[in-house]
Amino acid sequence: MKVFVEHVDPFLMQLVIIPFIVIGLGVLLSVITKKVFVGSIVTLLLNLLYEVWHFKQYYPDLELQVSSWNIIFPVISLIISWLAVGLKKEKIQN
Repeated sequence: MKVFVEHVDPFLMQLVIIPFIVIGLGVLLSVITKKVFVGSIVTLLLNLLYEVWHFKQYYPDLELQVSSWNIIFPVISLIISWLAVGLKKEKIQN
């Protein structure tokens, strides 16, 4: 994975690829389980996992610092999960 990450522009990685993956997987699991909060928890855990890996890989001597994305991504995931689960439940009722 390190080889892939090194060849991708950091701007593209942080603003497109990581959000798409962590929010997408969170919403997907939320729809599968039909529980809205699952999306936010999965999104938070995946983004934290990525940030810990990133810091340990590229800045091993520095103290771990988490970014504000750990608040923003779960909120976005919560909103999308709420809409997706609501639409799925409404579709099942009709």
